[in-house]
Parts: sequence; structure tokens; C-alpha cells
Amino acid sequence: MGDPALELAAAGVAQGPSWNLRLAQQVFSNLLEQSRRHSGFRAGAQRRAARAGLSALSVDDRGLLERWLALQVLTAPAATVVDSLDVLATVEAQLAGGVRAHLPRLAARLDPGCAAIAA
Repeated sequence: MGDPALELAAAGVAQGPSWNLRLAQQVFSNLLEQSRRHSGFRAGAQRRAARAGLSALSVDDRGLLERWLALQVLTAPAATVVDSLDVLATVEAQLAGGVRAHLPRLAARLDPGCAAIAA
């Protein structure tokens, strides 16, 4: 009794995603959705929030975010793939490159027929 709940977790059990990763996912989701509707000051504020969320991530969480963003890009309408990658590049070019690197492999796993589209 009195032990924090975090200390009660088994050491060998994998923990869920970190709060920083969850917040970054939320910020980037909003950025990708709103980038089609807004420009100028509001888009700049969203990019600034995305950069802040990205800088708070560990290396492992960043890799998970890149994979998650690649899935978001793949499940969006095909016409928005290039636009989404361009929006990510305005936040950080390395991030867009990492997401682009995940696309062919994830596309092949989701649907073997669309792997050629993502490459």
C-alpha cells in the first residue's frame, strides 16, 4: 500500500507509448489535417508546435513517430501523399526523409498492389 502504480508494473512487461510520443502524434495529426485548410500564421503556429513535439522525443519514439506518420500518409487519399510529405518537410527535412523511407515497406505490408505507388 502506498506504492505508486508505476512501480507496481512488472519490469519485463513492455510499457505503452510515452506521453511525449502521444502528444507528438496528436500535434502531427492536426498539422496534416489542417494543412489542407489553413495557411499563413495558423500553419506556422502548427509547425512550431510540431517542432517542439518532435524535439521532446527520444530516438526510439522518433522512429515510432516516423512509422506512424508513414501509416497516416499511406491511409490518406493518394492525391495528398506528396502534399503530406511536403508539410512534414517544412517541419524537418530529416523527418520527411524518414517517413518516405518507411513508405515502400509499409505499403507492401498493407497491400502488395500499392507498394509500387509508394516507391
